[in-house]
Order: sequence, then C-alpha cells, then structure tokens
Amino acid sequence: MKLAELTWPDLEQVSRDSVVVYPIAAFEQHGPHLPFITDTAEVAAIVERLDAEIPDQVLCLPAQWLGYSPHHLRFKGTITAQSETHINMIVDTVSSMVHADFDKIAIVNGHGGNVPNMNVALQRLMEKCPDAKVYGTSWFAYDELGQIREAGPHGWGHAGEMETSVMMALHPEWVKADRLQKDGHPPQSERAAQVARYRWIHESTDQGTYGDPTFGSAEKGERFIRAAVEVLLRIVEDIRKGHL
Repeated sequence: MKLAELTWPDLEQVSRDSVVVYPIAAFEQHGPHLPFITDTAEVAAIVERLDAEIPDQVLCLPAQWLGYSPHHLRFKGTITAQSETHINMIVDTVSSMVHADFDKIAIVNGHGGNVPNMNVALQRLMEKCPDAKVYGTSWFAYDELGQIREAGPHGWGHAGEMETSVMMALHPEWVKADRLQKDGHPPQSERAAQVARYRWIHESTDQGTYGDPTFGSAEKGERFIRAAVEVLLRIVEDIRKGHL
C-alpha cells in the first residue's frame, strides 16, 4: 500500500509487520536522449510494481527525487543536494517512520551517486534508531540484471543500455531515439577497480552518457524491470522473516 494515499487513522490499522519501502533517486542529466527525471521514474515504477504484487506486506513511500549529483552539474539542469543535506533527508525520513512504530525499512536506491550517502545514513540510523532494522539496496546493481545486458562491461552505465531500455519500456515518449550514441571514457589502468576516486561526469563522457544506449529496447527494459522486482520480492520476504 502507499502511505501517500492513506489518512493517519488509516495508518493506525496498518500492520507494523509491514516493510516500509523508501525509494530514493536523483534529478540529473541523462545524456542527450533521456530526461532529468530518469532515475526517479525508474525506481518509482519498480516500487509501484512491487506494491502491486504484495500490497499487504509493504508500505511504500513516495520516491525522493532530490539526490546527490554534484558530479553532473556541468550539464545544466541537474539539481543536487549537498552530501550532508542528502544524508539528513534519508535519516529524517526513516526516523519519521520509526517514530510511527515501523521497525523494518528498506531503502531502494535508483542512483549510483547516492550509494555512499546511503551507507553513511545506514550507520547513523543504527545509532539513532537502535531497535529498528534498516536496509539499503540499489536495484541497478543486482546480479540478475547482468544476465540480460548485451552491450558489454562498459555499455550499461549511466543512460546506457539498461537505463535506456527501462525508459523505453516505461516512457517511450520521453526517449529521444534519434540521439542514441555510445559515450564514456573508462579508466585505462588495470588497477582502476582497486582504487577509489570520484570523477566528474564531464571528465568521463563527452555528452553525459556512460554506456551504449544503442543496445536499448523496450522489450529488454521490461525484462530489467521484472528482474529487479523479483529480487525485491525476495528481499522483502527475507526482511519480514528476519533472515537478513
């Protein structure tokens, strides 16, 4: 069920065994072919489908569209929170649900740039809400999605094969199909996976795309969505059973 559609007396009747599902995303450029709302539209749709399958087991929050995207600011129109603001938004939202007596909460992330802040927020929530069990997961990182991808190791990143496919399935009217173009400059060193560095998107790409959107298709997008929902169904079940 969706919290936004309930009244406060309605909420009193909701089982506290429900898992609160909190989607977080971003509002940032997605190359010349996808809209700013891409990350939010994707994670919102995935959580919507999750809710449709198990409405009596989850309490879904509206998608948080403001994320951590300063690395995209060179491409104008991107809107970002500072890191501390973003962490506080996550902590405050989850804490509000804990205050409402929900102690099982799953943050479902739809933007790679949010991952470090989400992890810090999880640490702070462990300290602030010690009796709650708060989990974080990023739908785009599930192993099952790798079985669908066809564009190779550097083809599915930001606005690449996977996101383009998902948006073709969800909102084909928003996809500029005549602008699909491979982009991205992956590090050349074989040690790149062993060294951490935050990179500006304009350092890594020419037009803000990191991947190959020419491999995108609506049919593949539906498969990506379905795979993500299936993983989330198992995660919710494991949270409810106390297996995580």
